[in-house]
Amino acid sequence: MLRVDRLVKFYGTTPAVDDVSLQIPDGQMVGVIGRSGAGKSTLLHLINCLIEPTRGTIYWRDVNITALKGKRLRAWRARCAMVFQQFNLVERLDVLTNVLIGRLHYHWTLPTLVKCVSAPERALTL
Repeated sequence: MLRVDRLVKFYGTTPAVDDVSLQIPDGQMVGVIGRSGAGKSTLLHLINCLIEPTRGTIYWRDVNITALKGKRLRAWRARCAMVFQQFNLVERLDVLTNVLIGRLHYHWTLPTLVKCVSAPERALTL
């Protein structure tokens, strides 16, 4: 279960996320909707730990992900799998390589760049 407890994010004196609490059970799919500037992207960046909250905590099962550092933080970001509004694809790379770059946490960089990809890894990109 993902649990967000009293999450707050300020940019200067402007609240982007203001006292948000929610629980999302394992396996449930949730959409975040709202007007432009309502804080949707900020909330998702907070959950992915791309930015730090002003206050509040985020738990995945019993792990406080707002306290993660180093290797454990990078592992969370890879597991959380955020898709950005702007895909930031590398135009000179093919689709397979662009997709696999998002999975670098799971294997070495060099095989991806020289397109030495296992059959199971290739199947994940389809």
